[in-house]
Amino acid sequence: MTETSRTAETTAQTVVFLETLADLVAKSPVTYSPEAAQDLAAHIRGMADVVTSDARVNPALLETTRQYAALDWHNEIVAVLFAAEHRATMN
Repeated sequence: MTETSRTAETTAQTVVFLETLADLVAKSPVTYSPEAAQDLAAHIRGMADVVTSDARVNPALLETTRQYAALDWHNEIVAVLFAAEHRATMN
């Protein structure tokens, strides 16, 4: 694997991590108020947008990375959302 393709993969992974983090924050107003959670999530999504545009992330690579991440993060998201302190907000 060339250094260029490795950098592209790492950048795409960074974007997907930020997007996933934003989704977790938005769904988890336990630590923050619902409004603060949404504000923080929007800020994190903005960071992902900046990385995407400044680094010129390949859209196809980004989409593939999102698909793999959805599989990887599914278990972690379920574990967080089904934690006792989150159950009340799931209904």
